[in-house]
Amino acid sequence: MTSADAAAAAASSTDTNTKSAKNISPDLKLLDLTLKNASAIQDSIMGEFTAPGVQEILLVRAGGAFEVHRIESSDTSNSNNNDDNDDNSDEEETRIWLKMIMRVETRSVIRSMENVRLGGEKRDLVIIGSDSGNVSVMDLEGGISKVLHCPAFGKTGCRRGTPGQYLARDPKGRAFMISAIEKRKLVYVLNRDATGRPTIASPLEAHRSRTIVLDTVGVDNGYDNPIFASLEYQYPDEEDFLDNMNMGMGMGNDNDSTKMKIQKEVAYYELDLGLNHVSRRWATPAHPSACCMTPLHGGVEGPSGVLVGGEDYIEYVHEGSTSASKIICAIPRRELHPPNKGILITKMTVHKQKKSKFFALAQSELGDVYKVSIFLDPNDKTQVTGMSISLLDTLPVANALNVSKLGMLFVPAEFGDHLLYQFERIDLGEDVPTCTSEQSLEGFKASGVSSDDVYGYFNTANAGKLACKFVPTVLQNLRRVYTMESLAPTTGVLVGELAGNEVSPQIYTLNGRGPRSSLRILRHGAAVTELAVSDLPGVPGAVYTIRDNSQDKKGVDKYIVVSFADATLVLSIGDTVEEVGKESAFLTQAPTLACAALANDCGIVQVHPAGVRLITKGTTKQWDCPGLKRIECASANESQVIIALAGGALIYFELDPESGNLAEKTTVDMGADVSCLDVGTVQAGRSRSMFAAVGFRDQTVRIVSLEPKKNLVQRSSTALRARPHSVALQYMPTTLGGSDDVILTIGLDDGSSVRTGVDPITG
Repeated sequence: MTSADAAAAAASSTDTNTKSAKNISPDLKLLDLTLKNASAIQDSIMGEFTAPGVQEILLVRAGGAFEVHRIESSDTSNSNNNDDNDDNSDEEETRIWLKMIMRVETRSVIRSMENVRLGGEKRDLVIIGSDSGNVSVMDLEGGISKVLHCPAFGKTGCRRGTPGQYLARDPKGRAFMISAIEKRKLVYVLNRDATGRPTIASPLEAHRSRTIVLDTVGVDNGYDNPIFASLEYQYPDEEDFLDNMNMGMGMGNDNDSTKMKIQKEVAYYELDLGLNHVSRRWATPAHPSACCMTPLHGGVEGPSGVLVGGEDYIEYVHEGSTSASKIICAIPRRELHPPNKGILITKMTVHKQKKSKFFALAQSELGDVYKVSIFLDPNDKTQVTGMSISLLDTLPVANALNVSKLGMLFVPAEFGDHLLYQFERIDLGEDVPTCTSEQSLEGFKASGVSSDDVYGYFNTANAGKLACKFVPTVLQNLRRVYTMESLAPTTGVLVGELAGNEVSPQIYTLNGRGPRSSLRILRHGAAVTELAVSDLPGVPGAVYTIRDNSQDKKGVDKYIVVSFADATLVLSIGDTVEEVGKESAFLTQAPTLACAALANDCGIVQVHPAGVRLITKGTTKQWDCPGLKRIECASANESQVIIALAGGALIYFELDPESGNLAEKTTVDMGADVSCLDVGTVQAGRSRSMFAAVGFRDQTVRIVSLEPKKNLVQRSSTALRARPHSVALQYMPTTLGGSDDVILTIGLDDGSSVRTGVDPITG
């Protein structure tokens, strides 16, 4: 083929692809269905997001979604019968679990997340840094996400020079800092407008060239100017680096004196609220292996400052501290851990207790969790005199540590299931392996090392001499109360029907790492928790649930009504599910065609073949069918009842809110036998459903109006290929707001279904 032929073929292919693209309908949309959401948790924070006074956990899932979970508990009583004596011992057990309140798909990569509470507020807002080049301030009140502000500051993507990797907020809710991995830092001031709505000011720059940031936190210094601490180091510029390389090559050796040493620092950046300016206020050297920080409580509640975690050591740093006055403490080590291998602290958190008490938790890369206690000067509570680190327990390696006011510790594991623990005790005894800063200081003074080279002594080799040893055991101070299953990481997948007696194939996965690895079997369908089992006397024709509309139990299901060919079974729902008879006031000698709880606590309506029964606080009222006619089918909601008599007559009832009775409104002969109907649901803020769907034996479905003075007036109709067996009107919320979409779903006798839209105005 010549070059001309190749060019012609390429042009022809391009024209064909262009024509194919033009033939694609612009109404075609891509539908994304997730069979199972990602179970890995990248980060989590504790706060009060949806309602005041209720502590919740906000989780960042892999794939850009975040969820809000609430810690729920319930007391259950178990009675144990003793055959030797007649005493019954009642044991109360508390069941604790995490309940998901809301889930939001951000369609982005969430890089960082913090909660902030403005002054005078009772709930927390959420600040999210992502790969969008924006920072989002969100409100989750009532379980509904609302973006308050979303200012842009950089390009999209996870770039080292674009802020978003680190977030730090002022503990008093006045400002927050969002930082990039390199150089750039932006500070946003939070405030309120005249209406009380949160506002965000233009960003203030705190850039520093050739600086790599490892972590940032907000320092608690009361109501003074906000201060942000940054763990960072500055690498040399190109000229200094080349000069140093040339010097080393000229000497012909690799002596350490010719190598440039990069010193990590803890730097304080101060936001002057009066001048509206950010400056680098103070900096001090940090341990060469430092990688994470957590702030201590300040003002009248504590000494302020930060704890810096690194390899084998944790140190306390605050403005004014020098190399000679540093408070540094070694961490307890495992007995069989190699002495020449360091142990890195990966996560730390501080929890405030009552009476201005607090403690810190730190976890190592091996999973060991330590309690860090800070000792204060009795005469000056702002001065730290010492520190101790005690072994708490050994847990899975976590991506975060969240301590709640209820004495719970949530551990989103890096690998495997996520766990919720309850503290059995936090005041540890003397037998617990403990290291103190005094022991580390005594070892440093005995070594004779100069105070200018304090980090030259605190290395891995000396950590093995300073630290106490321990052997990992089972949980001693924590108790696991809940497990949130996770498939991350999935290292192997096999799909096949290996059970031998199931229709759908199963998915076999290998999950986890090390001793927490597992083989799991996934099956299609939704998981169901079986609460009670009741044998039925026959084959049921329909099942209904009746809600309790009383003020104290509104929205809770009260009855389960099971309809048979010639009878009705009523089950009461409480601590147990049990059958009730005449006390329910239901007509149990006939099948139930429809039933519902009426609004305003007006009772329960039951439709049976001979009439309509209204049950109100134990008393009943009956509407009987005219003549010898019978009710073929019916439908009811909280304020409307529609019935179809033999021969095609429709009768419409509506609840009178003043008298609490059902009033007969209209009777219309439709001219064909009715096979099914649905009156729909009453939307929030309305008193009635505006339409009803009626299916006929002549293979048609009609939409009739339920508006006042237009009752049962036909609005539209559609022809079907088979007789309709059931119909359902559903109101689906739209993504653009406004009125909901009305969807009509029709089930046909041939086993198929039809789904069509209904105009919410005209029907």
